[in-house]
Amino acid sequence: MKFRTDDIIPPPIVKLAEAAKRFISSPDFLDLGQGLPGHIPPESAITALKNRLSHPSTHLYTQDQGLLELREELSLYLRQNTGIDVDPQNELVITAGANNAFAGTILTLLEPNENIIMPTPFYFNSVMAVKLAGGNVVEVPTGPGFQPNPVNIERSIDEKTRGIFLVSPNNPTGAVYSKETVDKIVDICIQNDIVLISDETYSRMVFDGASHYSPRLRRDAANHVVSLGSFSKDFGMSGWRVGYVVGPKAFTDEFLKVQDTVSICAPTAGQLLALDVLKNGLDIIEQEIERLNLLRDLAYLRIREIDQLEMDRSSGTFYMFPKVKGCTDSRALVMDILQSTGTLVLPGVIFGQIGEGHIRISIGPLTPEAVDEAFDRLGRYFDKN
Repeated sequence: MKFRTDDIIPPPIVKLAEAAKRFISSPDFLDLGQGLPGHIPPESAITALKNRLSHPSTHLYTQDQGLLELREELSLYLRQNTGIDVDPQNELVITAGANNAFAGTILTLLEPNENIIMPTPFYFNSVMAVKLAGGNVVEVPTGPGFQPNPVNIERSIDEKTRGIFLVSPNNPTGAVYSKETVDKIVDICIQNDIVLISDETYSRMVFDGASHYSPRLRRDAANHVVSLGSFSKDFGMSGWRVGYVVGPKAFTDEFLKVQDTVSICAPTAGQLLALDVLKNGLDIIEQEIERLNLLRDLAYLRIREIDQLEMDRSSGTFYMFPKVKGCTDSRALVMDILQSTGTLVLPGVIFGQIGEGHIRISIGPLTPEAVDEAFDRLGRYFDKN
């Protein structure tokens, strides 16, 4: 039997979770692998949703594009937080998470054997989506501070290039791409008549005086930029599967064909929950972002105590992507850390070959006490190895 998925790697996190099964039941197990926040939606929003569960409309499809009221509130939120103007009627679609938004975007844009350029390290699920659509990923290594190199990106463009994919703030590195860098890449897309796909899932998780810059702010690039976002991280809604895609009407009209085929619409209950958070819960979300900021401060203090882990402080997300001195097989290293300490981190190589020798540490779901325990364990491990 032949499968379209033969050349797609299985989800790395799922495989690692399988390897960690015998540790998960232990109260001492520490999961620094999956990219989860440490909070859930505000209690008031959960209560409001509970009160709506008995209403028949909560159990029906919404229109493919998503609840209009949610799109309107999200448009206001995006204007206030990123500065971009979005027409909720024609330029915005609510999706079942940002992964769904990216996969739908790729299925909408990409012809078989066309290329998407990705600065590496990259988010591995995105590679899976491109390959599922019959396309190819062209890896372009990032430079100092994990910033994309526009010159090298432009050199990688050929007649098969359909688009460039950026994730800022970045998973796995935490890097926040500079306005200058993003603008240069926007210019490249306009000059070559290709699309910039901008994943802005972590746009609220920017710290240390940095700021997120959305390429949708470039009005001259409105027809060359598609932006993606999610409620999973900042709103603590990972399991509800609600995200969104922003693009020109010509794109969203075509995207909705994929949306209807694959999912019809995002989960109705998740849309209602996101709507209530946008209307009534943003103060609570801001408090959670500040809690994460303090958690990052602690994690960066602790990681400096481990000589074998090298990294500069990033300005975004809850990820750390240190280089491990002398490591040439990050998969083997991660398995040894798991078996020796009961602590799960991710091997850098699953984020592209340039990630080899690194590990990804997710501190999002941890308490301060758990951060201390995690780095105590890592410190003892590397002292012995």
